[in-house]
Amino acid sequence: MPTLELHGFAVSAPSRAVHMALNLLELEYSFINVNILEGATRTPEFLAINPQHTVPVLVDGDLTITESRAAITYLVSQHKPSQLYPACAKKRSQIDQRLYFNIGTFYKRMGDCVFPVCFGKTNTIDDEKKEALKEALMWFNQMTIGGYVLGSSMTIADVDFLATMSTLEACNFLDLTPYKCAKVWSQNMKKQIPNYAECCGKGAASFGEWFNASYKH
Repeated sequence: MPTLELHGFAVSAPSRAVHMALNLLELEYSFINVNILEGATRTPEFLAINPQHTVPVLVDGDLTITESRAAITYLVSQHKPSQLYPACAKKRSQIDQRLYFNIGTFYKRMGDCVFPVCFGKTNTIDDEKKEALKEALMWFNQMTIGGYVLGSSMTIADVDFLATMSTLEACNFLDLTPYKCAKVWSQNMKKQIPNYAECCGKGAASFGEWFNASYKH
């Protein structure tokens, strides 16, 4: 029995980031589906492992990690030390910058656009929110000029960004043509993640269907 357990939901981009990291690192793990749309994060059993009732949750023996970016960096450091998240503090600071940019800017601004639609609060997206997301995309596009989000080799930050980008692509409410470097990066990354379709592609597509069922184009 693998000691690693991923409690996640394929529609969730952060869950998909951890799922991709596990596959990329070729680690043995078990996946426990937690359907957040059906209240599965509110059960006593789930709340016992994560009182914040969010996914993903990574369990490694007696260790529980309830934030996706903490989980993916831990997986590299603990199980497969490599240049994906190197020991060098200076290099880590640059990767951490990218991870914080994703959660605080790119993923957040995408979420500001799509989540109100997904949860039925509106069927349109304010132009102001779209413009804010376009600004984040411009910065992201600049990051990928070297082929990856940090220079010319993959880091764990690329995995994190792919979970966000694949969701945005599936929602299909913005023209991504201007962001040429990011588009090339996305196609390249999808080829490098083992079993991408299962650990990210299908979940991103499901998110897109959920969004587009309510969005007024």
